[in-house]
Amino acid sequence: MALDPTASQAPDRYLKIGRLGRTFQLDGALRMLLDEAVSYDYEDGTASVGERAMEAAGQLFVVGVGNARVRQLYVSGGSLLIKLEGVRDRNAAQALVNATIWVDPERLPEELASELAEELAAGSNEERLVGQPVLLNGQRVGAVSAAQLDGPNPVLEVTLETSAVGADPGTPGARPNRSLVPLQAPYVALTESGVELTDPPEGLLDLP
Repeated sequence: MALDPTASQAPDRYLKIGRLGRTFQLDGALRMLLDEAVSYDYEDGTASVGERAMEAAGQLFVVGVGNARVRQLYVSGGSLLIKLEGVRDRNAAQALVNATIWVDPERLPEELASELAEELAAGSNEERLVGQPVLLNGQRVGAVSAAQLDGPNPVLEVTLETSAVGADPGTPGARPNRSLVPLQAPYVALTESGVELTDPPEGLLDLP
């Protein structure tokens, strides 16, 4: 199958699940970089929903190729690798680095298609946290406005509500009502109610 550089748009019903990364070895393999929302392995050892969807579909839409059969999907050196029909050497693979990958949900079992759609709709961990209420000793004081989860010390940016900080943010000279909260601190818990803080260090939220 020849590469088709005009294949730039997947059909409307298709779901984007990731993109292709760097080439691997000489036979056309590429690293498969799943979107964060569909990349999580389950604690019981079940593969991520993105990986299971690719295996079940057996065919993907690749920008610059069109619909392509999956020759092989495997893990090597901690990376998820993919080989596509029509891409059998490094030169052909190199042309597809950073190409987005889409899956046709109609090629999946109904339950798997629903799981995939739900995870994509929920978004990444960062997206899921933004907007969550922040509770201090059970009382709402603000909401998560940003999440920085990369690195060894993930933090949440919390925007405090005006009533909580006792100051009008529109007042000249007023300080920004935002604080950074370390996500892994022992006084931080993620619950169904939101981000709960219990007896945090004095001054963490800059409350009066």
